[in-house]
Amino acid sequence: MIRDKAVGLFISQSQSIISDSYVIRLIEGMSQILNRKRYSLILQPLRLTEQNYVEIARSDDLDGVVLLNAHDDDTGIGELKEAGFPLVVIGTLADPSIVQVDIDNRSAATEMTSYLLSLGHERIGMIVHAPLVFHAARERLMGFRSALEAAGAPYDENYVRVADYTEESGFIAMTELLALDRRPTAVFAGNDMMAYGAYKALRDAGLAIPADVSVVGFDDDYLSRYLNPGLTTMSLPAAGLGSIAAGMVAQEIVALERHSRAGVSPRQTILPTHMTVRSSCRQL
Repeated sequence: MIRDKAVGLFISQSQSIISDSYVIRLIEGMSQILNRKRYSLILQPLRLTEQNYVEIARSDDLDGVVLLNAHDDDTGIGELKEAGFPLVVIGTLADPSIVQVDIDNRSAATEMTSYLLSLGHERIGMIVHAPLVFHAARERLMGFRSALEAAGAPYDENYVRVADYTEESGFIAMTELLALDRRPTAVFAGNDMMAYGAYKALRDAGLAIPADVSVVGFDDDYLSRYLNPGLTTMSLPAAGLGSIAAGMVAQEIVALERHSRAGVSPRQTILPTHMTVRSSCRQL
């Protein structure tokens, strides 16, 4: 009897997996494709320093791996590649030989920052959603900075805080921004979970959104539309990223079985984003 194939979803820096609806939507997208192919999906939450991916893949008897929250210094990626495991990264790496699916984080962050600038905000804070070792975090910060510089607005590192994926880190970052001598009039939260923490910090400080401080996010999580006020955010095709990654890794598995590289996945696929405007910002 031929066993079903198994694909592992390795999630680095995964302490927020249960509460991050971006990850849940991504899993939903993967599951739709893999269920159709009778492939199993095995979740592997990993610590940032945990890089024994080959050992994990072999112990779980995996046929392929999809990696989320990858970064260029991750030695486990090269080991997977050398061991011949079909691999797809949801994100962007410097190695062009690895199959990747992502969004244009820099362009999306530039668009979001430009929106705040168009409302008259110049003193804009940013809560980067993750350590800068991660490509998406760096790119969103670069997009933020480039939009400010293009508009002739000052980029001040004092108005930037780097968080660690959790709502609590967003809360702490927002509290620190509010303690500045001249607090920001608007804050760009690098993902919606950061925005949730920022909302609480603002309310604990007795400040109103957007009357006192405007807030925008990134991801368009389920809860973002139900916040009060509804969160203006960058909508990502999370389920689409998951479904494409699942289709790509399945294609890589079949190609390996056939000892053929014909028709394998494109090296990189970029999916579109769009801004969803709600009521968390005001015109100055």
